[in-house]
Amino acid sequence: MAREHPITNGRLFVSFDSAGSIRELTYPHVGKESHVGGRICRIGIASVTRFEWVRPEHVVSREYESRAPVVLTRFALPSQPDLSFFLSDWVDTNDDILYRHLRIENASGREIPLRIFFHYDMDIANSDIGNTASFLSSADAMLHYKDHFYFLMTTLDGDRPQIDAYACGTRHAHREGTWRDAEDGELGGNPIAQGSVDSVYAVWLTVPPGGFVERTSLLIAAPSYGRATDLLARALASPPAVSLSRCRSFFDFWLDTPNTCSSRLPEHYLKLVRHSLFILKNHMSANGAILAAVDSDSLSLSRDTYSYLWPRDGAIIAHALDQAGFGDLTRRFYELLPSLLSREGFLLHKYHPSLSPGSSWHPSGVPGTPEYPIQEDETALSIWAFERHVERYRDLDSLYGLYRSFVLPAAHFLASFRDPKTGLPRPSYDLWEERAGVWTFTVATVIAGLSSASRMARRFGDIAVAQEFEKTAARMTEALRERLYDAGTRTFLRGHRLESGGTFTSDPVPDSSLTALFWLDILSPQDPVLAPAMERLFDRLSLPGGGLVRYAGDPYYREDPTHPGNPWIIATLWKARWLIRTIPDPLHSESLRTLLDWVVDRAGRSGMLAEQYHPRTLNPLSASPLTWSHAEWVLTMVELCRASPEKHPWDESP
Repeated sequence: MAREHPITNGRLFVSFDSAGSIRELTYPHVGKESHVGGRICRIGIASVTRFEWVRPEHVVSREYESRAPVVLTRFALPSQPDLSFFLSDWVDTNDDILYRHLRIENASGREIPLRIFFHYDMDIANSDIGNTASFLSSADAMLHYKDHFYFLMTTLDGDRPQIDAYACGTRHAHREGTWRDAEDGELGGNPIAQGSVDSVYAVWLTVPPGGFVERTSLLIAAPSYGRATDLLARALASPPAVSLSRCRSFFDFWLDTPNTCSSRLPEHYLKLVRHSLFILKNHMSANGAILAAVDSDSLSLSRDTYSYLWPRDGAIIAHALDQAGFGDLTRRFYELLPSLLSREGFLLHKYHPSLSPGSSWHPSGVPGTPEYPIQEDETALSIWAFERHVERYRDLDSLYGLYRSFVLPAAHFLASFRDPKTGLPRPSYDLWEERAGVWTFTVATVIAGLSSASRMARRFGDIAVAQEFEKTAARMTEALRERLYDAGTRTFLRGHRLESGGTFTSDPVPDSSLTALFWLDILSPQDPVLAPAMERLFDRLSLPGGGLVRYAGDPYYREDPTHPGNPWIIATLWKARWLIRTIPDPLHSESLRTLLDWVVDRAGRSGMLAEQYHPRTLNPLSASPLTWSHAEWVLTMVELCRASPEKHPWDESP
């Protein structure tokens, strides 16, 4: 099930499913450690006659507030037609506290007694071993803890904690969990359980006729019991409304940062821009790491997740934020790059949110494999994005050190890691992490990285170094034209695949990554070879039902082997960006609008963009939300604004 509406303060990260149940909770880094890991932390409602867990079909609406990552959920229960339920979720900007404010309105002329159940099913530190769930009578709160992770939960009635019933239990072997104990509307009162555990507590209330009641539940994350109880005391001393106001004010001010996405865009496009900015910010940890996604459902496929910093994804996401005007936020990402650089001068495949090297499936150093287990484009794109940041914001004094500690050693690696016969980079893995060889996308990024390094070197007076990088980039561009362009078909090869014997085989598969030739400004749209190549590429990747596949025959998450693949957001938006650069008056182009509306439709009510979608049902597949997808939306809208000087009547359409 796709994740929705992530919220965070850079340390405590929470996201939900379509029913508003907590499905991901990480602390103290965004994406690590995982403490729910896809399990379900439910909310239940019991009347005198019936108990129900809130399910997706009960949800009437669910979305972010317009200008803050406060998640607003309205739900209704068929068994309670006179009641309306309104849930607001946010994470405090200062303290590691999740607030869940519930307002229940009664349209009838009679009072209605209810019991509200809060269920917590936690695998602390991503393991069901050695957990403890305990009711704390002294604090009127539930505590889950293990090692140096403490989670304290309670509900506030005004300025006092309220828990009227509780139960802690185990969930292994034949035991499903304590949540089953709640389904008769009563809780057994077991005060503690250890091992693989969950807990439920309940609050009792009465909704007056024609009136409403409000309660606010808290989830506090802390490294110690003392810190957890201190945060509870702070929460009790300050009404939840103060925290909510602080969150709204912060993000309202943050969104007012000057940017190039103006009111020229239709409101439904701008709304997705705001949601996308929330997604990008909410996947950045306090240490600067930018996570690809936080979605534990991928564990079922590979026993691994998307909760990593891929330098390539991070560079593109940082670039999107830079182009939208949020350079103060991205500086944290650029500042961590020197610490990630290897002794040789490259960035690794991926990193944990804590910045230690992540898992990898790239072999190296044996026959038929590259020399290093890397995707060279990740190093190159990081240089490119950083130089674009410096050119836009001119914060030279604060970032000059990164030129010396990151750009120079990384660019020297790019310049030296070449085949002297071809002038192209030596083999590495492609951006899709599937095959080794020499790839057009990688070549384009290396040219862009070296060109960026040359411009920075010239800015800082290193003329000889600038000339070296510039000449190497020029030679590589010539080699790109000579060795990766097929004049017979008037298309670019995806690359040359490295075979087990050390030889290379040409790979002509149409691949959306070839669009990097224009969006990295390697070749101009006016170049006589580029436009025909792009048109042929898009013709072969476009699907009748909308969207573009990543590459022809892509098997990843494909259900039907006869189908060309699933539509991807990033591939679709790469075509949109080509149209923006090549057609007159793009804002008023129906062909462009068709692509953009398809993307907005995929975001739906939740505003979440997945990695890819089923070609027939259009249900999200793989990670959702995917930060790269949202970054491409932001970049597309920025480019559209720059290319469109005036407003048009269709801009006002819903």
